Amino acid sequence: MSDAPKPPPKISVGPFDFTSVGVRISGKPDMAAWKGPLQFALWCQRAGPWWIGDLLNAGEDGFGETFSQMCEGAISPEMINRYASVARRVPIQNRLASQSWSAHAAVARLEGSLQLRFLKKADKEGWSSEELRVKVRDYMRRDAG
Repeated sequence: MSDAPKPPPKISVGPFDFTSVGVRISGKPDMAAWKGPLQFALWCQRAGPWWIGDLLNAGEDGFGETFSQMCEGAISPEMINRYASVARRVPIQNRLASQSWSAHAAVARLEGSLQLRFLKKADKEGWSSEELRVKVRDYMRRDAG
């Protein structure tokens, strides 16, 4: 029986082993070999909040509110709630891969067709997520007034 710690789970992309704490690289891959793994890491970073939110919502639908307790200690309760809320409010058909998760959070309180309209406008105009947040806030103030 060994007391050695169990290695973390990994996903391998060629000579690149991705774990929860880093990447180990076997050998000396040429520069062309780096493109796919780097794109994979960037894709995971952008997709992660959506994955977490969608899993939390589906898990809570199936198992109740206690499902989110599986995340305790991994991320703050505030972020758990935020990921779940944005994923619940912004349906997958309104999500644009070209826009950040923060941009989607900025439109989450809007009705569905307005979400998409603002996201597309942000894409076309090159707005940052902060600029989009301000425009949505201004729109909501005008609409409420």
